Amino acid sequence: MNYFSKNRWVGIALLFLVLLNLGTLTTLWLMRPNRMGPPAKAGSGVVDFIVQELGFDSAQKKQLILLREEHQQKIREVRRKNRDAKNVFFALLKDSSLSEEALDKAAIASAAYDAETDKLTFLHFREIRKICTPEQQKKFDLVIQEVLRMIAPPPPDGNPPGGPNGRRREGPPPADRRDGPPPGDDHRPPPPEE
Repeated sequence: MNYFSKNRWVGIALLFLVLLNLGTLTTLWLMRPNRMGPPAKAGSGVVDFIVQELGFDSAQKKQLILLREEHQQKIREVRRKNRDAKNVFFALLKDSSLSEEALDKAAIASAAYDAETDKLTFLHFREIRKICTPEQQKKFDLVIQEVLRMIAPPPPDGNPPGGPNGRRREGPPPADRRDGPPPGDDHRPPPPEE
């Protein structure tokens, strides 16, 4: 008898296990939760949030999308100018005879673009508020802080704004929450200094 006829069942079992492993790995890869779907347009989550929270109709949604596109175009231009101003500002490091006055002037010129970005964003949201009905304006005033948190850059420590899940907590703080350490924890050492 040859080797294959003796171990035929072992070979079949081995082939079955290999196919089962491939199927399992494929299923795990296809079902992984952090898999990226089709790329979404930048800011579409904010638009969807505003539309849903304020109950915009299709005409208001179209206006909102147009306003967002205009705003993004203006912001891109200001950011380009801001980047150029910051490059000029930090190029001053080469100048060892730089006066304090020239340094202040360059810093103010660079910071002016940050202020321009804030102003454009304020005017953008004021335009969005104008397309709202009076009832929607009341809701807008309640959710604008949430929208601002959604568009804010992430904090430097990597935690999402508003808490661990990035959403604001509704209602007052828990009654057992205090600004100091919990009672009875006097035996714990102080946190390490950074």
